[in-house]
Amino acid sequence: MFYSDLDLDIPKGSTVLLSGPPLSGTSMIAKYICLDALKRKEAVIYISTKESGEKIQKWFSERADIQGLGIVDCISKSLRLETNIEDSDSIKFVSSSVDLTGISVKYSNLLERFWNIEEYKDIRVIIDSLSTLLMYSNVQTVFRFLHILTGRVKKIDGYGTFTLDEDPEKPQVSSITQLIDIIIKIEKDKMTFRGFGIKSDLKFNIEGEKLIIGGKK
Repeated sequence: MFYSDLDLDIPKGSTVLLSGPPLSGTSMIAKYICLDALKRKEAVIYISTKESGEKIQKWFSERADIQGLGIVDCISKSLRLETNIEDSDSIKFVSSSVDLTGISVKYSNLLERFWNIEEYKDIRVIIDSLSTLLMYSNVQTVFRFLHILTGRVKKIDGYGTFTLDEDPEKPQVSSITQLIDIIIKIEKDKMTFRGFGIKSDLKFNIEGEKLIIGGKK
């Protein structure tokens, strides 16, 4: 299941793109997808180009058991945030969002760790967001990075979920959609799904601590 409230059967090894304009809620929806995954004993590798690893870890720790959560923090070192910037078991740091090689190495470390723990049924990989990567690297470089990452997701029968704070049909980013199985466009209070023969529009709303989809909690 992609997300329990959505009631959509998406094959393992699939990749999903959550796209929408800034402040449309793509990042928050991605977090709720991860939260649902953690509660179902999936491992989650969260690659963040927006928030510090400590902040993300705190958000999840207040809502679920986070033993299955691993974070690649792409901003704390470059912004010199007031945080511990030494790698731990759960948070790995890279120099910046430009360092795609470093991101790949840290992601691979976490992937190997979770892959060897039998209690995790599946592994979910999040990138929040691709827009930041595209801001600092050209689309060809980001495409190659994603091609390798999505290949690993498929190899382990995991799930990939990526956010994009712009229209995926724009010429500058459209090539990336070749690596995506399902595109979910976020517009105001509506999700539009396309891919795997799915064509669906669902209403959603974020109310406080709850993501409400199609009128269901």
